[in-house]
Amino acid sequence: MLCAFMYLVTGVISVAAIYSVTQYSFFILGALVSGVLGDFFLSYKEDKYFPVGVLFFALGHIVYSVTFLLVGEIKAIDYIVPVLILTVIMFIPVIYIIKVKINLGKMEIPLLIYGLLLLFSFACGVAKGVLAIKNGIISLGLCIISGAVLFVISDIMLGLKSGGMKLPKFLRHAVTYTYFPAQTLFALSICFQ
Repeated sequence: MLCAFMYLVTGVISVAAIYSVTQYSFFILGALVSGVLGDFFLSYKEDKYFPVGVLFFALGHIVYSVTFLLVGEIKAIDYIVPVLILTVIMFIPVIYIIKVKINLGKMEIPLLIYGLLLLFSFACGVAKGVLAIKNGIISLGLCIISGAVLFVISDIMLGLKSGGMKLPKFLRHAVTYTYFPAQTLFALSICFQ
């Protein structure tokens, strides 16, 4: 939880650094708060809190997607067709892995939905990041793309681990060193908007 609050604090400091709350920063902070709440519920070892944590993370991905598509000077909405195609292409192996390789039990459908939201958010982030770089806002683009990549890696590792797959020793803590930097990069993107 300390790391979760730190990425939220990074977002608040980023807003303070630009001396204004913009629509972009408002939405990013909303997604970060959703992440903190997701972390809070996932920190409990009881299974009954897991779906609530996943729900908050799903909400965060929805907010990130909306932000990357519709908010700020650079909007990825013009590239919705490539975003949707990329999402579908990436989702096919996810369906295979969840249906064939791991056993998620009653959480299979909710986690498939979550996976779809995650990949859509990733595709939206990549589109916005590429557009930002193309428009000369390289720091913003790199923050968003790097954050999106790290978030996907984090959730893939978490999903495989939760599904009972034994990960190599060096990947057992991949969630920690990918997820928190991902959220921190999204928080820092506020400075470069």
